[in-house]
Amino acid sequence: MAATQTHTPATAELAHVGRHAAWFAVGNVVAFAVPYIGVSLLDLQHDVYYGLYFAAVLVLLGAYAGFEQVDLRGLFTRNWVWSAALGAVTAFAVVRNVLANSSATPRPHGGYFVFELVWRGAGYGAIDALLLTAFPCAVAYTLLRGRIGGLAGHLRFAVLTLPLILAITATYHLGYPQYRTDGVRQPETGNTLMSVPTLLTANPIGSIGAHMSMHIAAVTHAYETDTYLPPQTFVGSK
Repeated sequence: MAATQTHTPATAELAHVGRHAAWFAVGNVVAFAVPYIGVSLLDLQHDVYYGLYFAAVLVLLGAYAGFEQVDLRGLFTRNWVWSAALGAVTAFAVVRNVLANSSATPRPHGGYFVFELVWRGAGYGAIDALLLTAFPCAVAYTLLRGRIGGLAGHLRFAVLTLPLILAITATYHLGYPQYRTDGVRQPETGNTLMSVPTLLTANPIGSIGAHMSMHIAAVTHAYETDTYLPPQTFVGSK
């Protein structure tokens, strides 16, 4: 006689949590492996590296959203006005921080500078925000099955999302040699600040905008920074 497998609500919920935890673990492996291989081991030219990084993150997030049928519409439309407004305030703060706390450095000119604004500025900022803030947000949102209404639901979401953001931010930055030496306190602080719109609204739009703004400011003002745009790059070095 064949054994009958019983699926109770408890076992179903455990499987649900385990599946999304596994996706988040895979995300952390990707977050560490791409900079570790591309920068620490291969020392790729930075624009080439960014292309590989963008592709890896988009494949990861596309697979997660597709296989798990993540409610992207709900994630990006809920409270979007508040998220965008908070993102604008956050963007102002992080851009001001870049301008005030980093020295101006040489930068490219002409068409290549425009390319870098789009690629290393807006593109890199958006992909970073998708991996380091939107992905943890989506995992938490899906783990809670979208039940984040009311004060209690939103507090559950924020309490679950913040540690996920901190974990993947640390893992990602440890893939770069400079952060294995200097530690990850600074990027943890910066990304937590840029994640505030997401934590308060459960919508990552504002955080994506803030992260893009920070990267664009850094490309414009401190192109050779060793802080805001890993890996560090020098004009004319490659």
